[in-house]
Amino acid sequence: MDYTINKDQMTPKERMQAFGAGKEIDRIPCSPFLGESVAPSFGYSIYDYNHSVDVLVDVAVKSFEKFRPDSIGFGPGLQGIPEAMGSEVVFPLNNTPFINKPAICDYSEIGKLSPIDPYKDGRIHYFLEALKITNEKLSCEVGVGTSVGGPFTLASFLRGTDNFLRDLTKNKEKAHELLEISTQSVINYIDAACDIGLTPGLAEPIASCTMISSKNFEEFAKPYLKKCMDRIIERTGGGSTLHICGKTKKVWGHMVDIGIANLSLDNIEDIGELKEAYGDKVCLIGNVDPVETIMRGTIEDIYMEAKECIIKGHDSMKGFILSTGCDVPIGTDPKKIIALMDAARIFGSSKININEL
Repeated sequence: MDYTINKDQMTPKERMQAFGAGKEIDRIPCSPFLGESVAPSFGYSIYDYNHSVDVLVDVAVKSFEKFRPDSIGFGPGLQGIPEAMGSEVVFPLNNTPFINKPAICDYSEIGKLSPIDPYKDGRIHYFLEALKITNEKLSCEVGVGTSVGGPFTLASFLRGTDNFLRDLTKNKEKAHELLEISTQSVINYIDAACDIGLTPGLAEPIASCTMISSKNFEEFAKPYLKKCMDRIIERTGGGSTLHICGKTKKVWGHMVDIGIANLSLDNIEDIGELKEAYGDKVCLIGNVDPVETIMRGTIEDIYMEAKECIIKGHDSMKGFILSTGCDVPIGTDPKKIIALMDAARIFGSSKININEL
């Protein structure tokens, strides 16, 4: 089937500024989750991406030039702060880094943990320096942001996920003590990002309902996420984005209560249901399947799933941004990412008529 791909009438920055102000825009915003996964498309290994300021900047700039997303950003990932606090991280040449050994095996070792200095510890300063340069290069055309793992995920990676999840039942007091230290580390990164004019978002995958109960989310994840979001609000004047992988429906209300402005939804959940429940409270982001549709599907598959997301989300009261349900996988054909952007141009014009889609 032939599609008319409408030409953009606004720059991403113009579009997002108008979107934030509730003014008319040329099309629905689209911001797939890119970052390290697209580094090989520009001739770099994932290892290089995680160890070089120049590579971080070049991948961000080239990602914007090639894909024209409505925002661009990166951060230390889920492993950056745990590594800076003493967890051992393995960096495969062309795969996602992973925690090989947690920083503490027992709570008798908790005394050796201290919140990070983002300018000195680990590789955090690489990301901050690269973000500053990227912002200087691109901010005239597109908003630059950053993201960081939340306190619950950080605590899991400092203690070992299996051990930490058991602690929620068997060692609650120490789990909370570790979460306090983790929260301060995340806040220190938030402050450093805000100091260079960026608004940080939070990712909390280990706090998914796939991993913990809604009761444990309320006790062990929500209070610490709220402390982080409160700091973002204090520093920037408004809430930012929260993404939690996997099933989250049971904790949507808790996520909204934290003070977020944007809720990024995994593709496993229905964005139409989220709109009905909380579309009047937060902007919705999502949620095309990044693996089965973007990486493994056809261009037509991408168009059809993006169209479905647009139909469900376009009229959400607080706004809707087309995106992937999680990170675009390493090895994805760049043409597939362009197809998602084009889907916003085909189906997401300012004069959407659902009956014609």
